[in-house]
Amino acid sequence: MTALTGDRNTPERSGELVVLLVAAATTIHAGSLVVLNGGYAEPGSTATGLIAVGRAEEQVDNSLGANGAKSVKVKRGVFQYANSEGGDAITAANIHSACYIVDDQTVAKTSDTGARSRAGRIIDVDTRGVWVLVGNGPFDSDAGALLDQNNLDDVDDAATARANIGANQVVLSVPDAAALDGTDPIRIVSPVAGMITSIRSVIDGALTTGNATLTAAIGATPVTNGVITITQAGSAAGDADSATPSAANVVAAGDVITITPGGTNDAARTAAVTLLIET
Repeated sequence: MTALTGDRNTPERSGELVVLLVAAATTIHAGSLVVLNGGYAEPGSTATGLIAVGRAEEQVDNSLGANGAKSVKVKRGVFQYANSEGGDAITAANIHSACYIVDDQTVAKTSDTGARSRAGRIIDVDTRGVWVLVGNGPFDSDAGALLDQNNLDDVDDAATARANIGANQVVLSVPDAAALDGTDPIRIVSPVAGMITSIRSVIDGALTTGNATLTAAIGATPVTNGVITITQAGSAAGDADSATPSAANVVAAGDVITITPGGTNDAARTAAVTLLIET
C-alpha cells in the first residue's frame, strides 16, 4: 500500500470483545480466565510465558480438535476471580499491584519464584474474590508490554526495577587526588547506604622505581580486595586501574571512606579515584 492522497473510511472496533483461535485438545469454560499460549487460547494455568487476555464469554469444547479448529469469544476488562490462600492470598495492601495466574479461576499475589504468568493488575479485593484488570497495559509486563521492552518487567519490585535501569548506583568522585609518592590518605563521606562494588583510578603521569597502591577502608576497616595496584612498568598519563571489593564493603550514609597510597613509586604523580556504590 502507498500513503493516502485522500480521506479513508477506516474500520473500527472497540477491542473489548475479541475472538481467538482455541488450542488443540482444549476445553474453555464460560467465565474462565483465558490466556494465549503460542498464539492459541487456552484456560489459565500455572505456567510461564502465558499472556492473559480476559474472560471467556462462552464455553468451547475443542478437546478433539486441532489448533484453531474452533474459536472463542473473550471479553477484556475487570473481572472477579478467586483469591489464593496462605502467603499467596491477596489483600487490600496489594491493590494496584500485579497478580498472577494459578488456574482459570484463581489468582495469587506472587509469581511463585517465576513459575506463574501475570494475570493483570489488582483493582479491588473483597470477601468474594479479587477484581483484576486482566491483561497487559503499558505499565505492566510480560511479552509485548512497554516496560518489558525497557527491561522493567519487574516494576512491581521497586528495588529490582531500579537495579535494571542502573538507578541503584551512585558514583563518588574523591575530591582530592591521591599523591602516589607518599602515604597521605584522601577521604570522602558516603552520602548513601550501600555496597562499594568498584574502585577505579587514573594517573596523571608515569611512575618510577616501583608500583603504587591505593588501599580503601571504611572507617578503620580495610575493604577486602579493595587495593588497586598501579604497575610502574609501562605506566603513562591516563592509565586506568581498578579493584573489585568482595567483602567488608558495606557503607552507611555518613561513613568515611579512606583511600591510602602506598608502594615504592617515588615520582610526584597523583591519581584521581572514583567509587561505585550500589544502594
